[in-house]
Amino acid sequence: MNTLDPYTLFMIVLTVLLIVYMYLETRKRPTRTEYVTRELLVCEGCGFQVERDFEPGDFIGLVKGKCPRCGRELKIKGIYSVDKSKILKAS
Repeated sequence: MNTLDPYTLFMIVLTVLLIVYMYLETRKRPTRTEYVTRELLVCEGCGFQVERDFEPGDFIGLVKGKCPRCGRELKIKGIYSVDKSKILKAS
């Protein structure tokens, strides 16, 4: 009768557990959060606010058009990153 000594049996069990652990760890990869840079435009007159995609060259204080309500200037008041999944797109 051929039997395994306790040390060999322990090493086999340990190896199998290590392989199972490594397999389970590689399956649960964290999802990467994607961010988008946005800018907040505010009207100096009526306080109208709109959030748009950032364009290269934009900076805080830049005039980016006219207000649709009162016709005064829309200025960039903030530039920030937002989680891509939290942006509502107009359809």
